[in-house]
Amino acid sequence: MISLPNNSFQNLKSILRISPYLVLLISLSIFADENDEELARNLMAHVKYLASEELEGRGTGLKGNKKAAEYIMKFFRDNNVKRLGKSYFQEFETVTEVKLTDDNIATLFYVGRFETQSFKTSGFKEQSWKVGEDYAPLGFSKNDNLTGDLVFTGYGISSEELQYDDYREVDVGGKIVIVLRGTLEEDNPHSEFGQFDNLRYKATNAREHGAKAIIYVNPAEETLDELMRLRPNRSGSDAGIIAIHAKRKVVDQLFTGSKQLTQVIKEINDLKKPQSFELNDFSLNLSVGLEHIDKPSANVIGYIPGTNQVVSNEYLIVGAHFDHLGWGGENSRYSGDEPVIHHGADDNASGTAAMLELAKIISKSPLGRPVIFMGFTGEEYGLLGSAYYTRNPLTALNETIFMLNLDMIGRQEDNKLNVHGSGTSSLWDRMLDSLANIYNFDISTASDGWGPSDHSSFYGQNIPVLFLFTGLHSDYHMPSDTWEKLDYLGLAQIVRYSESILRTVANRSERPDFIKTSLPGARRAMAFKVYVGTIPDYSDHPKGLRLTGVREGGPADQAGLQSGDIIIKFGDLEIKNIYDYTYALGKFKPGETIEVVILRGENEDREVTLSLTLEKRN
Repeated sequence: MISLPNNSFQNLKSILRISPYLVLLISLSIFADENDEELARNLMAHVKYLASEELEGRGTGLKGNKKAAEYIMKFFRDNNVKRLGKSYFQEFETVTEVKLTDDNIATLFYVGRFETQSFKTSGFKEQSWKVGEDYAPLGFSKNDNLTGDLVFTGYGISSEELQYDDYREVDVGGKIVIVLRGTLEEDNPHSEFGQFDNLRYKATNAREHGAKAIIYVNPAEETLDELMRLRPNRSGSDAGIIAIHAKRKVVDQLFTGSKQLTQVIKEINDLKKPQSFELNDFSLNLSVGLEHIDKPSANVIGYIPGTNQVVSNEYLIVGAHFDHLGWGGENSRYSGDEPVIHHGADDNASGTAAMLELAKIISKSPLGRPVIFMGFTGEEYGLLGSAYYTRNPLTALNETIFMLNLDMIGRQEDNKLNVHGSGTSSLWDRMLDSLANIYNFDISTASDGWGPSDHSSFYGQNIPVLFLFTGLHSDYHMPSDTWEKLDYLGLAQIVRYSESILRTVANRSERPDFIKTSLPGARRAMAFKVYVGTIPDYSDHPKGLRLTGVREGGPADQAGLQSGDIIIKFGDLEIKNIYDYTYALGKFKPGETIEVVILRGENEDREVTLSLTLEKRN
């Protein structure tokens, strides 16, 4: 039997000071105790299904994700949540799979003038590497064919600040570089070298130095020499360079005499100095062919009309992403060798369940203004679904007056609740505190409207937002995020709290005002020293990197960059994706003024050059 804590009435006067009409909330929310057991059971049933083995982690574009979308659609239909368009589904294409074509070849040639003893013994002049056994192409590789000389370039790092550059003493133009996975000072979690262990960074750095291909090899301390799995490249554009991972057994034979690979790695680690050199006795013919397969995925969208015709075109949005990581992949924290279902109970079956029950509640007691309910897909790979909606809205975005985002709200502790976006409207702080007192929540607020969840896509369109979140935990992005670990009574209370927020906003005579926030908080993959103030759109774009928005008062804003601009050049570096952009940010210093080239206009074809002065990141 589920039991609920008693609600407190002592702060009733506080909420009534917002507006007299909020007396209605007493009957709708405060006296809901007898219904909360049933609500908690309903929430549990949603989460158990969405996080079940059957749905296989709800990976975007995969069959489990489609089943989740159909579940949401059926619930909408059964609870009188109407279609907003011709269908409940808003479909778009996303990369879900990558396959090898017949064009994958790696042939090593011995071109040395003098045969070493090892090659006299083996007697080979050329050697074919077997794909899947000796090497594996990587999902972000460019499709290309070339024959090139080989150069060993250590960890593939270039850092002026750390006075370390694996490329300083070698010319890699037109050649193939061999680069170690990992980084210097691997055992030191506070090392500044840690920011350079990203594979895409190493590929971009090699490309910018003129290399045409990169071969990753496991460092000497690796006990298992297994090849990386081929995973889809979800950024939409390749690294501009051939990229493969080769086993140590095929790379070791390239290091002869005193330059054995194990010894070279030891010298780099001990001396903290590059040990790069050309492997003059060899060349490699390398061909990579990959086929990226797009499949449809879909947001699920329904709405409930409002009761006040005067504001019938002023919409509230309640959103929650229903996708998760499927069987693992690039965003997983799981370190096992075999793929495992990532159930995603808290992330974000919890928010999806809450969104569904809110839709059910409001369908029985509609608000003054209409409410749109959205299940987003593709959040885990860069807010793909919400970004797609804001570019292809089903109602005019200037008719959307508020967006409430529910993401990871199932693991509440000590009645604590995080609310982000509190600074995006002057209404929020007072409302949040007053309602929190009624529901006994210990509220922690953050004013910023940006953040790594779907509300960012709407805030970038000048829409006031709130994002409810109960915090990270050790099961985050792990297979162990399972249904039985959630606090369903706490989740039920968050549903009631969310309902009160919606009724407060929907029944006001005026729409909430919008305020731009200026606090930092954007995602960043490296420890950049510079601050630009751009909010990237993480979905792919064929021309460059699109911006979701810019932070008010930041360098980008002062330079004239705008939401929707597509960056194609940053300083002297061409920008084709988010990885090129993060690489570019690491190349510059605070105080430098650079030219940024963007595409702008309805057809994204008007080229504009802006001058931008970089600031120091706090």
